[in-house]
Amino acid sequence: MVRRSSYFDSIALMRAAERARQVAGVTDVAAVMGTPANRAMLADAGLASKEMPETSVSDLLVAVRGATDDAVRAALERVGELLSARRDGDVGPRPSPPRTTLAAARTADASLALIAVPGPDAVLDAHQALSAGLHVFLFSDGVSLDDETALKRRARGRDLLVMGPECGTAIVNGVGLGFANRVRRGPIGVVGASGTGIQELTTLVHRLGGGISHAIGTGGRDLHAAVGGITTLQALALLGADDDTRVIVLVSKPSSREVGDAVLAAAAATAKPIVACLLGYEGVMPRGVRAAETLEEAAIAAAEIGGGRAAALRAPDTTPHARGAIRGLYTGGTLCEEARRLVGSGGHRFVDFGDEEYTRGRPHPIIDPGQRHAAILEAAADPAAGVLLLDLVIGDCAHPDPAAALDPVLAEAFERARRAGRDLAVVAHVVGTEGDPQNLARQEETLAKRGVVVCATNRLAALTAQAIAGR
Repeated sequence: MVRRSSYFDSIALMRAAERARQVAGVTDVAAVMGTPANRAMLADAGLASKEMPETSVSDLLVAVRGATDDAVRAALERVGELLSARRDGDVGPRPSPPRTTLAAARTADASLALIAVPGPDAVLDAHQALSAGLHVFLFSDGVSLDDETALKRRARGRDLLVMGPECGTAIVNGVGLGFANRVRRGPIGVVGASGTGIQELTTLVHRLGGGISHAIGTGGRDLHAAVGGITTLQALALLGADDDTRVIVLVSKPSSREVGDAVLAAAAATAKPIVACLLGYEGVMPRGVRAAETLEEAAIAAAEIGGGRAAALRAPDTTPHARGAIRGLYTGGTLCEEARRLVGSGGHRFVDFGDEEYTRGRPHPIIDPGQRHAAILEAAADPAAGVLLLDLVIGDCAHPDPAAALDPVLAEAFERARRAGRDLAVVAHVVGTEGDPQNLARQEETLAKRGVVVCATNRLAALTAQAIAGR
């Protein structure tokens, strides 16, 4: 189905597609704008056909796969009804929105621009924001390393921050940006090169009784040798001068050794207690910096220094029996990398569905878990797989109820394994708090009722999966 000149944002399209997938006999639905990248994505997913008409970037394109023509037609009608209802709800005159970042800056009392548009356009918008004197939260991917370096150098020269590109999360003055969670305020500041790493850390600090002053995201490549840790160094200086921040936690994926050394030296120079969790860093921690091997260890250390309840987070009491390798299917890159390092080799496989390879032309899996759901069913049919290791990330901008959406997928996965005469174990960790819209306890309860082993941290989930597979 094609609707000409009908623009909808990706979250509205994701929700319409998800509800259309619930039509009996429907196996997959994609609702996207008709860009070349989205058309290529449909072709890769087997949802394109020779009859698919040409589309422009402003045309809505809906593709459905189903068991019968009637099921397909019903799903197409469902998508149309849902999107039409959304448009019908927009009643009354509305002022014309600004068409550029500079125009928006002239009409708003703002100090920060949040940018989430395709990479080439994001670079232009980010430069416009810097010209307007705004800090930048750059959610977009597809920005070249050269463009990132140029943006950050220009920002530094204007005493501004560029958080990103691919900056998934930040919390500034208690306001969450991107995929952020509802956490209490407190004396712990965070500088993180990854979104889900910040989310795991801040939610665990919250659950341990601590609180967050600010959490500044930098983007996954900030510690790359070409970038030189520009945003990380700026963030450390800001938190070092902030009276409300008494402890600083530094979180990053593997980095350049030289940049890592420089960043750690700058952290130590703040003269505040520092906890550093640099996955893959092999250098020597300077005096005054407390090393943490895992996100959980970093959270416990920060909570302890910041006056929280530095109690251990318990492992599950019982685990099921299953034989076979681990399949780690993640929506968070840092969580995936941490679990991979903890589990080690031995025929286990890990996939980060938040990687650009999987998000090109479609929403992030924290918003739309459809790709991960398909991979779960595929892994359940793999005779070599015995344990599925999953993360669920809740909070602002995330799927409204990921555990409920996952439940029928897990039911089918367990059934496939049973029909094949195999035991299948599923281990999961939910990143979030009780204050998040999806509610942490409700998500964990839904998983547990389905027979999932629910763990309090990503570390515990990885080690629990390893213990089950090791039997």
